[in-house]
Parts: sequence; C-alpha cells; structure tokens
Amino acid sequence: MLALKIVSIVFLILSYIIMTSIMIIFERDKPRNLIIWTIVFLFTSIIGYCIYIISRSIFYKKKKSLITKQQEDDVYLTLINNEIINNDVSTNEELYQFNKMAYNAKLTVNNTYKIFEQYIELKSDLINEIKNAENYIIFEVTKVNKNDFIDIMQALIEKAREGIKIKFIYDSLINRKLLKQMKENKIKVHRFSKHNTMGRVYANKRNLISIDGKVCYICNLDVKSNQLSNKYDIADTFIKFYGDVVQEMDISAHQDAVFAGNKFIDYVHSEHEKSYNNTKMMYVANEYSSDIELLIINAICLAKESIQLQLEEFIPTESILSLLRFAINSNIEVKLMVPIKTNMHSKYYASRAYAKELALMGAKVYLYDGFIRFNAITIDSKFVLYGSYILDREHLNTGVQNIVIMEDNSIASYFNTKFIEDVDNSYRINNAKYMLLREKFFKNFV
Repeated sequence: MLALKIVSIVFLILSYIIMTSIMIIFERDKPRNLIIWTIVFLFTSIIGYCIYIISRSIFYKKKKSLITKQQEDDVYLTLINNEIINNDVSTNEELYQFNKMAYNAKLTVNNTYKIFEQYIELKSDLINEIKNAENYIIFEVTKVNKNDFIDIMQALIEKAREGIKIKFIYDSLINRKLLKQMKENKIKVHRFSKHNTMGRVYANKRNLISIDGKVCYICNLDVKSNQLSNKYDIADTFIKFYGDVVQEMDISAHQDAVFAGNKFIDYVHSEHEKSYNNTKMMYVANEYSSDIELLIINAICLAKESIQLQLEEFIPTESILSLLRFAINSNIEVKLMVPIKTNMHSKYYASRAYAKELALMGAKVYLYDGFIRFNAITIDSKFVLYGSYILDREHLNTGVQNIVIMEDNSIASYFNTKFIEDVDNSYRINNAKYMLLREKFFKNFV
C-alpha cells in the first residue's frame, strides 16, 4: 500500500513537471528564462506538497486529541455516575427546562454562595481556603498578572511542599518566571490547548478554581496593579460557591486537568454539609454535550418582564439579536451595559456598534466608563446566568467556558442593584441612528 502511494506521488510530480515544461517551451522565451521558470515551478510543487503533508499530520493529531478528550469525559461520567447527587426536583420547575440545552447538567438545590466586589477581598479569602486544603487544588485560569498573583502563588507553593496535589492550568501567556517557580516547587503546570477537527483553537476561558471539591470560585484573576488604583473604574464581581453544585464544577475541573495533563488522575469524592440555603443552581460547562448559546437563547425565551445584560463584550449571534428584538417588540424591558475600557479596541467598537443597534430597537443601553470583568444576565429578577462565558459570536461556540444558572431572588436583586449603581458611572446611548465608520468596520470585521 505504501509503495503504491509513493509510486502515485512520483507519477503526479513527473506529470506536473512535464506539463509545466511543455507550457514554458511553447512560450518561445529565452532559454535562460525557460530554465529559471522550470526550476521555480518544480520547487513550488515540492514546497506545496510538503506543506500539505505537514498540515494533514497536524489535522489528524488534533482530531485524535479531540476524540481522546471525548473518551476521557465519557470515562469520568461513567465513574462518577453513582456519586452524582440526584435531587427529587419536579420537571415542572422552570429551571429544569434548561436541561434541554445541557444534557449532562444536574439541577441542585442545596447550595449557597458568597459575592466579592473587590479583588483584595477575594484574594484574602482564596488564600485562606488554599491554606486549609486537605487533598487537592485545581487552578484553571486564562491568564494572571505577575504582581497581583504572587501572594496566591506563594500560598500554592507552601501547600505543594506539604504534599497537596496542585494542578495549575492556564490558557494564555503567563510570565515564564512564575511558571518556572511553580514547576520547581512540585506544582503540575499545564497549558490548555484544545482544537476542533478543522484546526480551530478552543480557548479555555473557564476561570474556575476547585479546592478539595468543597468550595469553588469562578473569577477573573487577570488583574493589574494600575487597575486597582482609583485611576480606573472597574465593575467586578467574583462568586464563591458551596454545596451540591460544587461537585459538578469539580468534575469539570478534573476533566480539564486530565485533558491538559494527558494523564488520568483519581477523582476524590468530598462530603460536605447539608445545611446550606435552598438556592437552586445548575452548572454547565460547554463541552460536546451542551451549548452556551442555546442556554442563553432559552433564557431569553423564558423572559416575561425584563432582560438585563451586564457583559464584558456584546457581539451577539444573529439568533440572540433577533430574540432580543422580539422581546423588545413584546414590551419586555431590555437593558444592556458594556464597558468603554477594554484591552482590545476592535472588540470595543464592535460591541458599541451592536449596542447602538439594540438601542435603536428600543432597549436601554449604557456604556460603562471603565472595565467590566464579569458576565451576568438577569431574567425577570428571578434567574441569573453568571459565568466566564463571553457573548462573542466567535468564542461563544468555540471557547471552553462555563455558566451557572441560579434561581434565587436575592442574587437577582443583587445584580439589579449593581446595574443601577453602575448606571451612575455610565453614558446612556440616546442617539443610535448614526454609527461611526470604525464601528461599522469592526462590526463586520470581528
């Protein structure tokens, strides 16, 4: 079989050389030019064939890695199937309807949470929990800033020296000295890299931290010192989770650790208290078994009174934009807030273009004069969709993200109040008829 392929390749190359030579000869050019062009065509064919071979090998490697990831997920789901907490929740519950869009997600009722608005408070609490860890810590972040992560890293190093298993999974570029220091102190460091079969990169945006499977955080740790000063206005919200939903988050963190490290690790089932508030939650990690976009679509369809979006970016898919337009026409109040300050100007102008389009439809749209580093959608002051997801048509269906659907009046009231407070530091888009040229360009480009 191999010999046949080699013969076929040689035959094709020779045929190509003969055909190009005939074509060049009949041009009746100078002999020197004929020789030069023959050599150019010859090397072009060889280089093109080499590029083809390399690209195909990368294609099969990525395809194999994705299949391996799916197999590992199936193994995990089989292993822990008997340990997943199953609650007797009626299928008539509204929150249960989200299961249609997240097939492996479990609706949990024994949960509570703690909200942090300041990074300093979050860091202090996180370091405390790290110091109390007994079995393992899985740290899954997009990226961190060296100066403001150093205290957390020291706490991780101390626990690693005590023999606690620590997995640090990152997606973007992180300071090499930090990575080297963690590796030298027995912390397993892995860069997450996931591709689909067409070679498109699936970026890891989870920002999920699991400690012993007892507490989990969803938080953005890419904080810079200058952003902590009064010079910049930042809208931050970090949430710490307790209860049954933590088990779902912990499983997701374990699956990512297996894939990133290419090594199966033991799953430790941790018992926790049963005295938490009766807050209904559902954790969804967008893998091959769920879809973040469909969850958001389903949430918009459930709205009867109001839809409130406070997001890092607003570059929606056509389906989401159409449904928001339909909601506005159905006399449902739609409010949107996106930030003015961002690390990517192209994303900002694209977000502002779509925000203006939504304002033109009749929504209340605000530009927050600062950074927004969380994503929350509140439906009817009843449901909150919080997580690391980014409402960006490019990353919504390809990035590895997560979302927590919470049915709780208190947390819905919190995000409503926060939105109202942040309006004082925002600009209302009143004149949406005129779109700047750069807004039009980046809307189409992004």
